[in-house]
Amino acid sequence: MIPANRPAYVARYRHHNKATDTTNHSTKPVVAWDDDKVALVVDEKTGRLVDASSYSNFAGLMEDRAPRIVATMPGGGWMAEYRDDDGTTFSFTVVAWNVKDDGDMEPACVDRDGFVSNPTQDEGFVRLFHPSEEPPAPAQSA
Repeated sequence: MIPANRPAYVARYRHHNKATDTTNHSTKPVVAWDDDKVALVVDEKTGRLVDASSYSNFAGLMEDRAPRIVATMPGGGWMAEYRDDDGTTFSFTVVAWNVKDDGDMEPACVDRDGFVSNPTQDEGFVRLFHPSEEPPAPAQSA
């Protein structure tokens, strides 16, 4: 058996919804190649590696070019600012920075519903800022 390395591959599986007559695909990472160069994926039910094409809805292999998260660091006090439809602004705390295998880092915020997202891809995103770098409030005149 040969462990899968970069470039990574995923096995694609076709799912047809008869009610809506739509087809979607899901993927499983190829975690190894057997001695005959057959792609192996994890069968969650048995906990074993199986031939990726052993599933009846197998649709092929493709290279997975998406960077992977390899580490996570604390948010360090950073904030993400958003602008609402009415023009008001609000902020969420950056709870973590995800470090990717290509060297990029992306912020992670948790919204009011508990969903984690990269704020730079959210609707209404304005900027990332650290409160210590904010300009002081204007002085009040007497």
